[in-house]
Order: sequence, then structure tokens, then C-alpha cells
Amino acid sequence: MTDQNTNEPVVEDLVVEETPIVVVLSDARGKTAADVVEAAQFEEGLVIIRKIGNVRSADMVREYLDKHDDGWARLAVFHTIVDNNLRHEIRNELDSRGIPSIDLLGPSMRIISTLTGAEPISQAGRRTKVQIEEI
Repeated sequence: MTDQNTNEPVVEDLVVEETPIVVVLSDARGKTAADVVEAAQFEEGLVIIRKIGNVRSADMVREYLDKHDDGWARLAVFHTIVDNNLRHEIRNELDSRGIPSIDLLGPSMRIISTLTGAEPISQAGRRTKVQIEEI
């Protein structure tokens, strides 16, 4: 392509759209959060999931983000962390960086705690056996 006024070659700015990244953080394997992302009903290939399991500290998340921060314009974090304090630390870190995130486990734990009057066991990777009735 040439400039009509100068007849010189014009290099067009190419806009490369990177595939958005969903970082899945978990204090266990990350399967639950990855399953939620996959269940969100979008076409294949629209996002890439990067799964980080066995998260034990906010520093671990900071180190990952510092090491891999390549100007992500399109990044979100889905997390399933059972430890209340760690969940809040991670949320604060993500908020301070302007990274959108969703806590997939905390609200569920609060609602069940309110319904039952019991506190969650908060053991990473633990699944509770519950009665499921098909209707």
C-alpha cells in the first residue's frame, strides 16, 4: 500500500489480539475452578486457562504475576481457596493490580455456614459427601 499524497510505502499498524487468559488459582488441584470456566458456555479457543495448584501463600501468586506480567490487557483470575485469610490476601493483591477476579468458593462457604450454623472445615482439596436428590 502506498500513501496517495507521497506515493511512499505505508506500513499499517498491525493489531495482534492475544487470546485472553483465565488464571485458575487453587489450594488443591484447580479442577473445580477450571470446570467452572469450561462450563461458562463459550466457543472453544476463546480463552486459555493457566492453572496454578497448591497455592499456599499470596507471595506465590505475586511471584507468578510478577514473572509472567507481560502487559496482559485481557486477564482474569478464578479462584477456589478455602483459607479465609489467604483468600482475602489474594483478592487484595489482584485488586491492587486491577485484575478482575472471582472467588468461586468463599460465597458458597458463607451461605452454607449461614444455613447450617456450622463453620467450614477449610481443608484444601476436601470434598464433603452430601445427599443429592434428583428432582
